[in-house]
Amino acid sequence: MKKIQNFFLSGLLIIAPLALSLYAAWFVVGIADNIFKPFVPLGQFGIPSNIPGVGLIVAFVFFTIIGAIAGSFFGRIYHKIVEGVLSKIPGLNTIYSTVKQIIDTFATTKSNAFKEVVLIEYPQKGMYAIGFLTSETKGEIAKKKNEKMINVFMPSTPNPTTGFLMFVPLRSVIKLSMTVDQAIKYIISAGLIAPNVRVIKKSITKKKKLTKK
Repeated sequence: MKKIQNFFLSGLLIIAPLALSLYAAWFVVGIADNIFKPFVPLGQFGIPSNIPGVGLIVAFVFFTIIGAIAGSFFGRIYHKIVEGVLSKIPGLNTIYSTVKQIIDTFATTKSNAFKEVVLIEYPQKGMYAIGFLTSETKGEIAKKKNEKMINVFMPSTPNPTTGFLMFVPLRSVIKLSMTVDQAIKYIISAGLIAPNVRVIKKSITKKKKLTKK
């Protein structure tokens, strides 16, 4: 019975990730089909309308065309008009500007957001937590402190997309060798999947400055 139990758990560990991945993919395809398939006249061409994935293809083509138009001269004018209108609507302007700022932060190739994985002493002395270095602390907080501070996003387990922001002295931060993807897997697995990297215990203060003066 012990061997049977071990075989069952081994099989479950092998099949579960694959099954969940396929289910997530099927779920995304279903959402795209429900939204975009009504705009595709498949019946006029003698094609069955219940083919899965048609909506996903249409969504891909649609957003690609929108992106191409947005990069043109007329697209930039339209974008300015839309932003000008939304910025004057109370309530909606705050939501739009916040979402746009977050998307721009993650999308731009010039941003350093979530490019570094760091280790800080938290929540008390002798205990440590993984965080993501975002940028150097600026503004009022930087002016109130007499030392260089950095912004660190502290993700939660098992959902690293939620968490909180901490302002940490640069001297107290330890840079880790693991990548952001490895750290996310580490957090999601609650420490069960440890990254196979060489640990470098080196203070980030010995690295080059975060921003160029």
